[in-house]
Amino acid sequence: MQHLESAAPPAVHPSSARWMRVLAAVALCLAGPAVSFAGVLTTGLSGTAAAVRFPPGFWVTLMATAAATILAAVLAALIARRDALGAIPAALGLWFAVGVGAGIADIELSHPGLARWGIVVIAASVTGAAAGMVLAARRGQAQHSLSPADHA
Repeated sequence: MQHLESAAPPAVHPSSARWMRVLAAVALCLAGPAVSFAGVLTTGLSGTAAAVRFPPGFWVTLMATAAATILAAVLAALIARRDALGAIPAALGLWFAVGVGAGIADIELSHPGLARWGIVVIAASVTGAAAGMVLAARRGQAQHSLSPADHA
């Protein structure tokens, strides 16, 4: 049993290592959906402005972007642990908003390529956030379940 006098006082400010982990998690989550811009996935784009057609491999783009985003969110959860519960939804929430914006732009501009790209980004954001949040929550619970003797 630990005596109250021997316990270290709680830190008032998060450590720089903790901030670095959070920043790494945010950077990973921001980079994940950017896979949808990869040239290898968009080589079939043709036309200009409203005449642009999405490549026939739309589902390949969707799956690759979702997989990269899930991987990024899982890595973010492993790096930032419980702090990823804030970093993941913040970063992927921005991508979700971009996807919704692309869908709205499609409605305004009658540009189906934007709608499909918006669907890719929204799907990747939702699946990535779900996977990362579940893992971060589990890692947070595991940390709290350790006994005080494990922390010494």
